[in-house]
Amino acid sequence: MRIIVTSSIQQPTLLSALREVPSARIIFEQLDTVDYGNRVGTFWVEADDYDVFEAAMADDPTVTAVECLATFNDRRLYRAEQMGDGRERSVYPTIVEVGGVIQRMVGTSEGWEFQVAFPSQEAASRFHEVCADYDLGFTLLQKYEQTELDEPSTDFGLTEKQRRTLVRAVAEGYYKVPRDVDLDALADELEISHQAASERLRRAIDILVHNTIYTPDDEGAE
Repeated sequence: MRIIVTSSIQQPTLLSALREVPSARIIFEQLDTVDYGNRVGTFWVEADDYDVFEAAMADDPTVTAVECLATFNDRRLYRAEQMGDGRERSVYPTIVEVGGVIQRMVGTSEGWEFQVAFPSQEAASRFHEVCADYDLGFTLLQKYEQTELDEPSTDFGLTEKQRRTLVRAVAEGYYKVPRDVDLDALADELEISHQAASERLRRAIDILVHNTIYTPDDEGAE
């Protein structure tokens, strides 16, 4: 079993730069420990004006040695070394220590959204404790358990059971108006309870949206 936790925290790395350019967004690729224990991150940036954002990164006290690795029409890939308050209040060592795996790490002017797979509830609780110790303003966005039999089977993070239930619901016309099939009939076809079918569909849609079209900018959008 794994505990999947999605949370928003005020981890200071590059947060100053993001607040200088609120339209910018950072998607972290990886964070590595290199020579002498230095921590180097590789990340994508989406911004309206990259020159302005690069200037903001240069002034940000949480990173140094910022380097642009690749340029595309809609984003750029950067590398930078973590330092100062960003390094001192980094939750990365704790995640590694407890055996967690970062699945998504996105930064905006509102803060950092982490999606982490933890091996146990104790590991997830330890992460929460460290966020509190570092005064990172932890906000829980989503939490669910994932068993070994329910490992993700698609690139969108859905389990095989969730994918099969959602596909069957669409194929049978559950989402048509009016519906061609109700939830009881759908549950009977899948040989599961009404409650299990409802929960699978709810969770599948939530995961699918978060892993495809959702961004932190959508939080609270009307």
